[in-house]
Amino acid sequence: MSRRFFIKLLLSLGLGAYFPKLVEAARLEKLHQPQDGYKPLTQVKFLRQVITKDSRTSRVIMWQCDKELPDVKIEYELIGGDGAHFCAADFEIVEQDDATVYIYSCTLKNLKPESLYRFRIISNDAAISWQNLRTAGYGNFQMLIFSDSQCVNYEVWQNIADTAVKNFPDAELVTVIGDLVDNGQAAYQWRAWHLAAAQVLSERIFAPVMGNHECYDLNWLNCLPEGYIHQFNLPSNGIKNFGGYFYSFDYGAAHFFILNTQFWELDTFKPQLRYLQNAWFRRDAANTNRRWKIVFMHKDIYDYATGSFNDIAENFMPLFDELGIDVVFTGHLHTYRNRGKIFEQKKSPHGTLYILCGRSGDQKYVEKNSPIDDVTAPNLNTEPESYITLDVSAESLSLTCRTADGQIFDRFILKK
Repeated sequence: MSRRFFIKLLLSLGLGAYFPKLVEAARLEKLHQPQDGYKPLTQVKFLRQVITKDSRTSRVIMWQCDKELPDVKIEYELIGGDGAHFCAADFEIVEQDDATVYIYSCTLKNLKPESLYRFRIISNDAAISWQNLRTAGYGNFQMLIFSDSQCVNYEVWQNIADTAVKNFPDAELVTVIGDLVDNGQAAYQWRAWHLAAAQVLSERIFAPVMGNHECYDLNWLNCLPEGYIHQFNLPSNGIKNFGGYFYSFDYGAAHFFILNTQFWELDTFKPQLRYLQNAWFRRDAANTNRRWKIVFMHKDIYDYATGSFNDIAENFMPLFDELGIDVVFTGHLHTYRNRGKIFEQKKSPHGTLYILCGRSGDQKYVEKNSPIDDVTAPNLNTEPESYITLDVSAESLSLTCRTADGQIFDRFILKK
């Protein structure tokens, strides 16, 4: 029996949790196959490419290790270009419950738009395998949208993430709309999440969204989202002490706003969050010239228990109307719903399209049907995990919601 077959057998039997080192080695095996005579740099784990303000010319590369790497740097080159370039990496030591990890970050700048690069991490005589890096352009692109990947068993998140990559290998962007992990301050949760996301993040740009579960401590009390902030070096919003809480970026014909809805969890620690974010949101929207304006935020606008719009709606929906936001993607409720266009909290042919994303993890909720929803899952009691593909061009946004086994919940095209 081969080692690879043995590991597949363990996973099929649900025994992966009992052999974590073997499973981790198998998931990261491709990463640890260097070329050109280098030794495998097996200390590198959880490689991710993180969004920058303008992904046409820059990219953040992040990874983590259990100890400091000597003489570490990134080698990168344009395919068919003028040879190798090198970039030094910085790290911070993060102590979180049972673990001390070294989280590395390196920002590659002055890249050529709409081009294919390759890069690798080198430490002395060891290296990882070459990884692809594609810079953004001005044309069409596809992205994968997940939400609420929090799990007890992260093989559920792994399955849907791997399925999406297999079916849509050309997707350039990935997001998870909040609640990436079940507890944002638990190191084992982040290890399990990253390991499950290894394939989907390996050669795609990640643009995460903070959720309420990123703001819980190990006793399930509200806290600052330190675990999330350390995991992702995100574009600056220009506001002191709010780095990583909300941000925006351009990609192709779209401008994306990543908003923070954790007012209740963070009010004690960040009482100015709502006011400062709203002011920033107006400024940022006024300064973009992209054709599409798209919002990702974790908490939803609707309370199914009362059948009415909630406090999140009261804060944000007037702004969405004012600023001409085309689409708002939310999560938090672990069910898929397409509300169609809404303006001034009423159905309207010229309002903002509201999409509530289903779950990508194993934490299942059941919300009742509501007249606000144009499309829901066929059976709410047995609704499976789902994800969305979003195809963006200058003329249209094309959205499809699918389950891991290929069932299509919804298709929608928005045109300008």
